[in-house]
Amino acid sequence: MGTWALTQAQAIARQDVDLLVVSFTSWVPKVLARTGGAKAYAHCPSEFIWQGSVRVHYPRWLYYPVPPVKSRMYTHPEPYLRMAWWSAQQSFLRLMEFQPDVIFCHHALPNGWMLTQFPSTHQKPLITLDHDFDEIADCHRLPFRKAAMQQVADRAWAMLAVSNRMRHDLNQLFPSTHIQTLHNGVDPLPDHLFHQKRPLDLEGKKVILCCALFAERKGIPILVRAFHQVSSQHSDAVLRIVGSGPDEAAIRATIAELNLGDRVQMMGRKPHAEVLQEMVWADCFTLVGWDEPFATVYLEAMAAGKPVICCSDGGITDVLQDGVHGYTVPPKSVDATATAIARMLSNEAERIQMGHNAQRLIQQHLTWDAKAKELIQLMETAVGSHRQLNLSTTRQ
Repeated sequence: MGTWALTQAQAIARQDVDLLVVSFTSWVPKVLARTGGAKAYAHCPSEFIWQGSVRVHYPRWLYYPVPPVKSRMYTHPEPYLRMAWWSAQQSFLRLMEFQPDVIFCHHALPNGWMLTQFPSTHQKPLITLDHDFDEIADCHRLPFRKAAMQQVADRAWAMLAVSNRMRHDLNQLFPSTHIQTLHNGVDPLPDHLFHQKRPLDLEGKKVILCCALFAERKGIPILVRAFHQVSSQHSDAVLRIVGSGPDEAAIRATIAELNLGDRVQMMGRKPHAEVLQEMVWADCFTLVGWDEPFATVYLEAMAAGKPVICCSDGGITDVLQDGVHGYTVPPKSVDATATAIARMLSNEAERIQMGHNAQRLIQQHLTWDAKAKELIQLMETAVGSHRQLNLSTTRQ
């Protein structure tokens, strides 16, 4: 359902494995689909072959993580998970005719929980990967959520996290489970993007790019206020913001309040390929959202050869070093963000070098192909352990 998940699947497929990809989708009759989200569910095909010959199945289930049931589903998940399993078990069992050696799934809830419901004859080594800080951390205060996660922890061969901070939380919650970090990756950007000239209106400008869902946690008004602090000293700088979302009115209000209409450019939503082009055209990428697990948007900017300004609490700081690949700032700090922007704009040679360092880090360690190889090595270990256990059981 997400660009990063698809590119990961394509990378796994390139590793010479037999791959079955499944993305369960909420069942919505077309005649009742009125909102954009409902229409996306209703018109999703039952299967689709993506670039790279990755065939994805989209079976339906009765699982609806949308208001008003979403909050209750989050705190007391099991009744909704059981409804989802009831509606999806036949599809699950048909898919198991594929006879996998190992099962890998994103998100312990709901997907990992579903796989714990398989009869013993269908159980294979299970590896889960989680992506959201709050979905894990909230288990400390939500006993019913933790109980559902515990079922997955008891069944999984390994639970993976996209950042070390999340891994630490999982270790505290489920100390008996094999837990480790698996960072996200990114595909190298197409060469032609680096040969496209900047638009004329960007010639001679220092471009700061931000791309995000417009939500409070992304901190975009903080970024706008920080840019305002340094804008008078850097008259050639512009801030370009790509995206949309519920916090858009607050962002526009901040821009109007600070009279930055000619310096802050709201670009709206853009197709992924156009976002990557914007990254190549930019001089640096800045997103000062807090609690960012391991956002692939940072990796994309780094793959474009751009230094990054990000918050110090984010998962990307597992790999991004302050002063080497960009700058890290405390969450929600306008002044610290302004200082980082000023440093970025004031020293062209350092800015370019940090961009080179960032791109080199991606090329050497954080491509999807490299991360897929790590994952497959882990899968091979899981399969070997499972076979050894079955052999020992048979001998007994």
